[in-house]
Amino acid sequence: MGSSGAANPSGPSGGDAASGSSDATTGGGPNGNGAETDGGSSDAAYDGSSAPGPAVDGAAVATGWGTIHNDFFWYDQDGNLINTRSGKIRQFGTLYYWYGGAPGAADQNLYTSPDFVHWTYKGVVFHSPVEANRLDVLYNAATQTYVMFLKYDGDSAYLGIATSPTPDGTFTFQSQTLVDGYTIGDMSMFEDDDGQAYLAYVWWETGPNREHGIYRMSADYLTLAERVYLWNIPSREAPHIFKRNGVYYYGTSRTAGINPTATEYYTATNLAGPWSAATNLTTPGSATSYQTQCDFVFPVAGTQGTYFMYDGDRWLPTGASEGDYVWLPLAFDDAGLPSMNYYQDWDFNLGTGTWRTFDLTRDLALGKTATASSDDGTNLPASVTTATTYLTYAATRWESEAADPQWVMVDLGAPTQVDRVILKWYLDYAKAFEIQVSVDGTTWTPVYTTTIGASYSVTDVTFAETSARYVRMLGTQRGTANGYSLFAFMVLDDP
Repeated sequence: MGSSGAANPSGPSGGDAASGSSDATTGGGPNGNGAETDGGSSDAAYDGSSAPGPAVDGAAVATGWGTIHNDFFWYDQDGNLINTRSGKIRQFGTLYYWYGGAPGAADQNLYTSPDFVHWTYKGVVFHSPVEANRLDVLYNAATQTYVMFLKYDGDSAYLGIATSPTPDGTFTFQSQTLVDGYTIGDMSMFEDDDGQAYLAYVWWETGPNREHGIYRMSADYLTLAERVYLWNIPSREAPHIFKRNGVYYYGTSRTAGINPTATEYYTATNLAGPWSAATNLTTPGSATSYQTQCDFVFPVAGTQGTYFMYDGDRWLPTGASEGDYVWLPLAFDDAGLPSMNYYQDWDFNLGTGTWRTFDLTRDLALGKTATASSDDGTNLPASVTTATTYLTYAATRWESEAADPQWVMVDLGAPTQVDRVILKWYLDYAKAFEIQVSVDGTTWTPVYTTTIGASYSVTDVTFAETSARYVRMLGTQRGTANGYSLFAFMVLDDP
């Protein structure tokens, strides 16, 4: 897969066939669904998305396979935690833009990526003097303006609107508006394939979170034009809309503070209705959308189809469910009803618009012998090559003594072609370390070196294919006062 650049704690990670490299460190964990390889699905055509704006910096979108890792925290290319609470991803030109709120609900952050792998912090694009969240950004082709929409000034809020001539510039506040004379709760935006924009909102006319509906925006997206539909159904929040094969999906969660709930969907072939009754999103093994609240469903269209990716905020990461954000592919039955299985690792392809489960048989280290420079007597090196699920991965790990340097090594049993390593870190991480390979266990060649690390991150790096029997992580600077600690050490030879 070619040589890698500097890897940093990040979001999804994996290869870039266009450039022959991958260099992200990202949140993730062992796949919780075994070695299944045929779970990918996509739709033949996508007919409802935000219209892309003009190209911004000419970055190429990757055409090869990348990997999403859930249950760990996301970090940008500088190793800083990504803060995009209640956010939204949009594609403008060749870049993906991930907008969202920083702690405190005043600063609205932006991160950009050409490939869903390497996220670069672009700064605060809007600072609010009052509490603001649930932001979204659309490009209005007629006015050539980027329009930001926010839940503005509290839980019982206005619709706030700001604009910018560029998607990554500072947005200028334009207005705050009541919806039909009353405040709103959570909100999001949907742009249909004809370029018309719609507000999905929770309405407070008859009480907190008492009704929710859809409002059509004006042609320039700056003002409300006409109410399209209203549900007199209480206790809903996080509304969002997507469209698949001519069918609109309107989703909500229940109101439970920051506690997760089930996600429900109404469907219709016209935004004005009639709408079906709400149906729970099927999530096997979970009644709470895998401990998340949905921010948006993002369609990824490619040469072979379109898949739909669910993004959920995990407000209460604990124990085996760390990480602020969860990304999962949706599946649809013959009737068009959505379901969602949990994967800690799954692969995506932006060029083809397809996804697949992460096949654990690709892990050459699985079940192999692991040794280390030290351990703490209970958290042993064998843990890093032991098969786990997303429910059990946090129960076992390796931890070294609290000293520098330390190493953990996997013996593949014989010289083997390798080109990728995935390290899944516990709270106690390496601030500086190398990944090294050896044929004889005596002479070591570094294939990756970094001075960036983070708690509950995943190092996922590729390098020039090479023959090795032994692969080790050599830690030279601890990130905490404790020893180095890993949940998993995976070695691959990806084509």
